[in-house]
Amino acid sequence: MTRWRWVLIGLAALPASCDRPRPIEARPALYRLQDADTVIWLLGTVHVLPERVQWETPAIVEAERAADTLVTELPAIDPHVASETFARIGKGAGLPPIIERVPPALRPKLEALAARVQLSLDDLSGMKSWAAALTLSAATAGADSDATAMNGVDAVIGQRLAGKTRIGLETLSGQLGLFDALTEDDQRRLLADAVAGDGNYRATLDAWAKGDEARIAALVAHPFADAPVIEAVLLTRRNARWAAWIGARMAAPGRVLVAVGAGHLAGPKSVIARLRAAGWKVRRVQ
Repeated sequence: MTRWRWVLIGLAALPASCDRPRPIEARPALYRLQDADTVIWLLGTVHVLPERVQWETPAIVEAERAADTLVTELPAIDPHVASETFARIGKGAGLPPIIERVPPALRPKLEALAARVQLSLDDLSGMKSWAAALTLSAATAGADSDATAMNGVDAVIGQRLAGKTRIGLETLSGQLGLFDALTEDDQRRLLADAVAGDGNYRATLDAWAKGDEARIAALVAHPFADAPVIEAVLLTRRNARWAAWIGARMAAPGRVLVAVGAGHLAGPKSVIARLRAAGWKVRRVQ
């Protein structure tokens, strides 16, 4: 998961290794805000995970059982529909070969990375630059750690709360459209980062598993330091919309579990920070 993968679902269902490493005990950040008749939990997620990660702590299980509504970045989507939507929106035409869309210094690394994760440069050349970036990021996460979307928090928590009301804060086409609306220069920034960002998934997974809010915030903030447009499109504007939705939802009774990418809940521009700035008392409970 490179720096941009905080804001999108895992798009690859990758094969798991036969090797069975020791389980990873995770205690991701969990927050709660409430009033007399409404409780909202906010859980920071990782969208693609290895099977061995054990993250359903007693506090999270309690929230799962108590909630009558699940809110995720996206509603439940059939994997085939998701793949078709990604292929349709991400299909490129009239673009240079993928190798020419990364800086010369990264071209050997792109060739090596594509070979390692068994992706064809011709197939990547048929994608828009942002779509190629996300494809490489998903494949790298899977190759490095056997991570899959099926094991991600979003998929698992959706199964746990099956039968309860589920709301998506965004649509898949709308979410992908955020990337699609970026300029080609900004898309190529994402692509270059996907090629250069080996190892970022492990750092992300470690920070999330430890519930290390400061580390997560640093991982999110660093790459955006010189990319204000990308930060606004992929992070801060979305955080503002989601915080406004949560604040409005507090006006209706019920018990709601909001599960979104952990990068959206950490740091001074996060959903949590915006809710607190609006006067809500958000308490970290794990």
